[in-house]
Amino acid sequence: MEQNNQTVEILYNVEDVPEGYKKYAYALQHILAMFAANVTLPILVVGALGLSAQEGTLLIQSAMLMAGIATLIQVHGFKKIGSRLPIVMGTSNAFISTVMAIVTQFGIGAALGASFIGGLFETFLGNYLDKVRNIFTPLVTGVVVMTIGITLIPVGIRQAAGSRTLIGYGAPINWFLSLLVILTIVLCYRSKSKFFKSASILIGIFVGYIVAIMLNQIDFSILDQSAWISLVTPFAFKWEFHLTAIVAMLFMYVATTVETVGDVSALTIVSRNREATPEENKGAVLADGIASSIAAIFNGFPNTSYTQNIGVVNLTGVFSNIVVKIGALILIGMSLFPKLAALILIVPEPVLGGATLVTFSMVFVSGISLVMRAPFTSRNMLIIALSLGLGVGLNLIPESLAFVPLSFRLMLTSGVVPSAVVAILLSYFLPE
Repeated sequence: MEQNNQTVEILYNVEDVPEGYKKYAYALQHILAMFAANVTLPILVVGALGLSAQEGTLLIQSAMLMAGIATLIQVHGFKKIGSRLPIVMGTSNAFISTVMAIVTQFGIGAALGASFIGGLFETFLGNYLDKVRNIFTPLVTGVVVMTIGITLIPVGIRQAAGSRTLIGYGAPINWFLSLLVILTIVLCYRSKSKFFKSASILIGIFVGYIVAIMLNQIDFSILDQSAWISLVTPFAFKWEFHLTAIVAMLFMYVATTVETVGDVSALTIVSRNREATPEENKGAVLADGIASSIAAIFNGFPNTSYTQNIGVVNLTGVFSNIVVKIGALILIGMSLFPKLAALILIVPEPVLGGATLVTFSMVFVSGISLVMRAPFTSRNMLIIALSLGLGVGLNLIPESLAFVPLSFRLMLTSGVVPSAVVAILLSYFLPE
């Protein structure tokens, strides 16, 4: 199959610095695109364990702090650590099912302990990435990115329908707000204005936010309940180590390694018109692993490259490193000033849902672009079909594995793990 050149319009490339206020607007856009996903797992853990408001606030602050630190490690780099590409880091949604199963079975301390060991394991994988580089083919990484996109789309739909709103799940006003955001994004992207096109997601969320205020859909009382300054305390929860939890986490870290390599490839293919270098892949994976271990110390869950932000840069054409660095600093600042974080926390779920639905769908499209770099033979189509079928199917119907032992069920229902494992095994088993 003849390969087509990338047709994404690049407005600002990796080394470019947007002029004036624009770089701050683009940075805020990155944060808004990932913010809901970054705090989703902490919010779910708070609800599942019945944690206090103070403990919940600490988990959300930790998520923001580590997203900022991890992003700086990834984008700025230190020696061999970091890809030095515009990759936004944050709490990984791919770990949701695994972490939730661990915390409900063993407690939050077991999840943090397993996450710390898993981060060290991914760091080990990163150091020997060149030994297993044949595993990370465009076909395998593309399948993993596609799986992540497909399994995240239902999350976007639930947010768009307002799964946590007081007015009710699927209420017409929820869909009105989410569709308004989507329509605004489309209209901005149709505009001839470079700024409107590149800031389409930010503008869409802003329009939805203003309309939500007019419709009395925002509760500002949380601002009065939030402190002005609050620091994140490390080791706030006592760690525990359970073999089942650790094994499940290790498999997830293998899958997220493949995801990160796919994200790096998706970026370099568009922004550099080339495959990622071994140094970029290694640096990205090392940043993932080290950041996840540090996150566990500061009460955060596994951090990884945000595939939905790959969708953001592909949609807006803003690939600037400085924009992502500014976004990282804003996240760190929000973690220190809870009232600033509260301003975004009160953004109605349907408003964020409209934006995340677009970006999650773009993740799937990014996976397609990776897969298409491999010949579309009957062999490769079979690998794609079986990998997606099992990975997505088990993720959507987890009750089908009710009689499978917990440690295996955690891995098989993750979506990413079965897709990655099947794609890798079939790539070796089926001849070219």
